[in-house]
Amino acid sequence: MISLILSEENPTLPNDIKLVFNDVKVFYMKYYPGHGIRKDEQERMYKELSLIKNEVEKGDVIVYARSYGVFYRDGMNRLKKFFSKPVVVSTEAIIDRLRELGAKKVYVVTPYNQRRHDYEIKWIQGFGFQVVGSIALGRTGGPAIASTPHELVINAVKVAQESSADAIYVACTILSTLPILDKLSGKLPVVTAASATVDKVKEIINLRNNV
Repeated sequence: MISLILSEENPTLPNDIKLVFNDVKVFYMKYYPGHGIRKDEQERMYKELSLIKNEVEKGDVIVYARSYGVFYRDGMNRLKKFFSKPVVVSTEAIIDRLRELGAKKVYVVTPYNQRRHDYEIKWIQGFGFQVVGSIALGRTGGPAIASTPHELVINAVKVAQESSADAIYVACTILSTLPILDKLSGKLPVVTAASATVDKVKEIINLRNNV
């Protein structure tokens, strides 16, 4: 079983991830503005996680499919140490996947408004990637992101496919991308927040099954 931890703003990923994995139990956490970096934000986050920890750890793999509290390595590492089972952190999976591809230059597509989009660019640059171009789809909040038409994402990626990037990164686990991965393919590899997460889960499951 996979334990999937999400923001309450994310109605999309549970349905999409069940296209790939059969046994998924979903745990929702409250949405708070901010990035979960401040001490008080971290304390609140781990207090909430403590309430669901026992149930979450019944899963073979734990997926933390949100960015709150895990934008940076210390946050990622703290979360993984908090649980006794293997943990896939979406933000970490994205960075790892881009590095596995050997990407140095990245084209960024996000569903966000400009302010949140700019933060995403700054975030990925902080891990050493050069952003050679980007598209913001201009949507604010979970419901607006969740209702993003697939066609908007497909068209944005088509533009990115014509860039000088080594890879294309499509942000946000609330954005539905798993059902359209084949339509996003082109000369450049495409890494979406959801696809990177799923790939990492598959990797852990395969390692466990081969032991």
